[in-house]
Amino acid sequence: MTIKNICLTGHTSSGKTSLIETIAYLHKLTNSFGTTSLLDTDEEEKKRKTTTFLKVFPIKTKNYKINLIDTPGFSDFIGEILGGIHASENIGIVINSQNPIEVGAERSWFLATEKTKSPIFFIVNHFDKENLNFENIINQLNENFSPRIIPLTIPIYENNNFKGIVDVVAKKAYLFEKGELKETNNPHENLTNTYYEKITETVAETNEELLNKYLEQGELPQDEIIKNLKEAYKQKLLFPLFVTSAKIPESVKILLKYLESIAINADELDSIKPNDKDLVALVFKTISDPYKGRVSFIRVFSGKITKDSTITNTTKNAKEKVTVLVEIAGDQHNPINECLPGDICATYKLEQTLSGDILSSLDNPPIKPIEYPEPLFEKGVEPKTKADEEKLSSAINRILEEDPTFKAYRDHDVKQFVISTIGDVHLDYIVSKLKNKYKVNIEITPRKIPYLETIKGKAQAIGKYVKQSGGRGQFGIAHIELEPLPRGQGFEFVDRIVGGVIPKNFIPSVEKGIRNAMEEGVLSGNRVVDVRAILFDGKYHEVDSSDLAFQIAGAMAFREAMSKANPIILEPIMSLQIMVPDSMLGDVIGLLNTKRARIMGMETSERKGWQLIKAEAPWMEITDLPVELKSATQGKAIFYMKLSHYEEAPSNISQQIISESKKNQEEKV
Repeated sequence: MTIKNICLTGHTSSGKTSLIETIAYLHKLTNSFGTTSLLDTDEEEKKRKTTTFLKVFPIKTKNYKINLIDTPGFSDFIGEILGGIHASENIGIVINSQNPIEVGAERSWFLATEKTKSPIFFIVNHFDKENLNFENIINQLNENFSPRIIPLTIPIYENNNFKGIVDVVAKKAYLFEKGELKETNNPHENLTNTYYEKITETVAETNEELLNKYLEQGELPQDEIIKNLKEAYKQKLLFPLFVTSAKIPESVKILLKYLESIAINADELDSIKPNDKDLVALVFKTISDPYKGRVSFIRVFSGKITKDSTITNTTKNAKEKVTVLVEIAGDQHNPINECLPGDICATYKLEQTLSGDILSSLDNPPIKPIEYPEPLFEKGVEPKTKADEEKLSSAINRILEEDPTFKAYRDHDVKQFVISTIGDVHLDYIVSKLKNKYKVNIEITPRKIPYLETIKGKAQAIGKYVKQSGGRGQFGIAHIELEPLPRGQGFEFVDRIVGGVIPKNFIPSVEKGIRNAMEEGVLSGNRVVDVRAILFDGKYHEVDSSDLAFQIAGAMAFREAMSKANPIILEPIMSLQIMVPDSMLGDVIGLLNTKRARIMGMETSERKGWQLIKAEAPWMEITDLPVELKSATQGKAIFYMKLSHYEEAPSNISQQIISESKKNQEEKV
């Protein structure tokens, strides 16, 4: 059986899910039409009325199987979109006819062209709406994406209503009538001929023989155009466009006809030639199911996976046992015995395998793991009760299994549990899932910034810990000098004790006390770095001196010396790379100027019409930058951030940090 994998992607509400449900209805896989959702069955999706994670739905006939992959429209769920496009050899970008150039459509185009080599087609949906200008829509798509976007269907309107469709290649027009397509006179002959000629020119480019024939004769036989249309699509010489309304099943029939004929088959990928021997497969989606355990969605490129077999995860260099194998159809899992080349399936309870991993019998498989973007929108999480604290870890681990664009960790420097998401919508989804699915009550708090403290001067101090209270006392006296080290040097302890004034066995105790004291500086309670502590004198008692006494003495000496050595606060400076359209460059520069940012340079991006801004900014100023950039650029900006270095905080910022620290300490008391 011929297998085709098609990923539908595009802006939210463009109608991807509705189109798949209409196709399922046309194939009699569902009895209802437009009443209940066949795919968006998750509680979060029902609440939000939008797709939030990838779905697979197979369509089967006698001759072929099409695995349709539905992806979310929100950019915050980019991990799901990447999984879908990497599992497919055909990418359909679904366009909203009322607003063709939405950010989700642009994102889909860039992901499809920059992350894959798959051919692309367009579906302009919602043609049941009024006051649509078809040629204007095509012109916008040609201008923004490619002049090679060519319609294979044209809408027919009567009294401003979508009443029929023209098949450009067949040069036939049809009206929608009682669930069928009824042939009629073509009201758009001139437009049909214009697009037909463009299709002919494009098909002629597929090989030299056709091109010569076209140049000699000025045309090509219709059967040769139909025969070679698939090759033109495969070579990305044209990006076919279809008009539909998911609410009118008849309008989807011609789209289906072309998907059957021109969508490339799973065994036609140039990069991987399927065979029966060498397994090459990609895990493109993971679900943590309360009953099935970890569910791994797999696209098999070569070889096959069989039930009760052992496979190798080459990404993790681990063996995995396949005990269960299923075919996925929305939320239905149907048991199968084997998954053949080109097909999509799922298995349960792989121990180490997660989304993006490669399964292969080859040491160097010809595909690479999926590269997911780093989540940069960070917030703190605090469980509300002890019971919530106990449930939180398990719930977070479940979500981490499912979502490669979600991170969670404890930042020990600021004593905060941090979660990191792609953006505010992603964060809201994670929080809602924790509360509703896993019943964990949490509070989201601002991200604490890991400031540091250091010194600019030198100072000496004596740490004296002497206690006499009947019986054995405590006795430890340490004289230390502090001096600054170059930035990034950390800590250095120097032993300059002479004459045994402190026995050698207690000198490590002084160092340990100093290191412990460095965990909380004297200004804001943040960790101290880049200091040299010199132990040069002290006293001990033969009976009362102890490890603890000299630890305490060392800590006391350190705190006093630091207070006198011109202590300062260091703030983390982040390195930023922001890619934006030329038209939005000024808005982004203006936003950065409000963040104490330094523009380090700008350069033309590889993406036509875009600029790459390189900048540095204090972390405290840009904790919400992912969301602010989304607002400033309508979600178009692409943003990267990493820690660059630490710098001395300006005095007003230092005072702000110190005041907040004191306030927090008072609240704790």
